[in-house]
Amino acid sequence: MTEPSNRFHPFGRTRDQDLQILATGGETGWWDDRGRPAPWPEDFLDPEAGWQAPSPTAGDWVCPPDDPDNPTF
Repeated sequence: MTEPSNRFHPFGRTRDQDLQILATGGETGWWDDRGRPAPWPEDFLDPEAGWQAPSPTAGDWVCPPDDPDNPTF
């Protein structure tokens, strides 16, 4: 039996721990693409996964116009 890996979680938790937090109404610090609290991706800290840190110009991002097929949170 292998232990669940938590080495790719920024807070050192396992996915099961994130799911327990969510089940009790808490937040993990990660949200899905619809703005709902979600477990952290299991590969978040894996350098091969392709996750990127925010760019230095992230504050310059301009919100696109409302799109009924892709609403904002």
